[in-house]
Amino acid sequence: SSSSSLLDGASAEELSFDPSYLLRFLGQGHNAEGASVLQLGGSDPDQLFLASKTVYEFNQLAQIHQQQSSSNNNNAPIFCDYTALNLNCGCPSPKVAGKGCFGAALMQDATLVQQLTSSMYHGSQGSIPITVKCRIGTDEGYQFTRDQYNARSDEEEYQSLKQFIETVASEGIVTDFQVHARIAVLGKNYSPADNRKVPPLRYYQVRRLAEEFPELNISLNGGVETLSGVKGELDECPKLDGIMVGRGWMSNPWAFAMSDELLYSDGQQLADSTRPKNRMEVLQAYGQHADYEEERWDPVKIRRFITKAASQLFSGEPNAKRYRIALDEIAGLPKKLMKEDPKLMESQPPLSELILDAATKHLSEEVLYRTPKESYEKILYDEEQAEKRLLFVATGGNDAKQAEEKQSFIQEWQQTRKEDEMKESELNSM
Repeated sequence: SSSSSLLDGASAEELSFDPSYLLRFLGQGHNAEGASVLQLGGSDPDQLFLASKTVYEFNQLAQIHQQQSSSNNNNAPIFCDYTALNLNCGCPSPKVAGKGCFGAALMQDATLVQQLTSSMYHGSQGSIPITVKCRIGTDEGYQFTRDQYNARSDEEEYQSLKQFIETVASEGIVTDFQVHARIAVLGKNYSPADNRKVPPLRYYQVRRLAEEFPELNISLNGGVETLSGVKGELDECPKLDGIMVGRGWMSNPWAFAMSDELLYSDGQQLADSTRPKNRMEVLQAYGQHADYEEERWDPVKIRRFITKAASQLFSGEPNAKRYRIALDEIAGLPKKLMKEDPKLMESQPPLSELILDAATKHLSEEVLYRTPKESYEKILYDEEQAEKRLLFVATGGNDAKQAEEKQSFIQEWQQTRKEDEMKESELNSM
């Protein structure tokens, strides 16, 4: 109820509560972020109504001024402009789906999910699209084991998923579903990691949804970790509206820099106008954001979050580990210096400079300035080599032709490894 005073362009000084805590998590920085989805979790329609209403009102203000305090007089605007709200019906964590009774547990009550999405829709004044992230089902009604699951009817599983989708979409509010192609095992004390590995992926269930519900936007999630994998799934089932990638992108974001060209018809023009030409440009832009955040918030509390976001930008590159170690040391500096003498922080260079210094010290110019196209071509080559290694192990071949192919592959692999070692040795001696 207190969020109602955010309307009508109210400034932070006019609010009946201090929004700074919420803005620390909902604020999107000092520049408009573009398309972004905020995921909500819960099983109480009233609470989700209030949460959605708060987001809607923050959106209406576009630029929100943080309430001034004695510790921070910086009153620059904070953007909050979410383009969709998503209801979490897929998280299998015991804290969420167990004690919390939401996340994947909601798949066992499609009518409640319909009520929750309706509350979110009305809380946001019907102005923000409502989407749902779910799984293909749960282990409701039986004790999960691999053998028992594999023996169960595929058709029964699909019909249950179909009924869930139909019920949630029946009011016309939700037309966009992101479906993780595994069930959620809730009857055992499985960790989220177990639930990402133990239940098998069944992409065909999600593809069938996309085929049978052309009026809905169905995206596939689970197990797709590369840009080539994304393209392969979309080629396999053109009816899919998208592929959701989580950990694969987080572990190597630059590997997806060619997404526009490869996945969209007008992608080349979009990429040319908006995309950085290399990772050095990414770090320079990110440095500006990092400095802004440290001016607004306490570096002791937030620096590690800021540096973590940049830590995987050079995954798989020579000396990437040294770069990550350097960022970790940078992340710990504020706490260390504040313990020794708070005045020491005043003489420190800005975070942007520290991040760039770490990159230029440990990474080669070839890595820093490699274009998205060059990087993607290298990734494809590495993937091809990995497939050859798997084939080499799997076939074991006995005839002369296979032996010759193996020998050729071994020589190629040894040469590539030797070149990589030489590059790293050169970098280490710099």
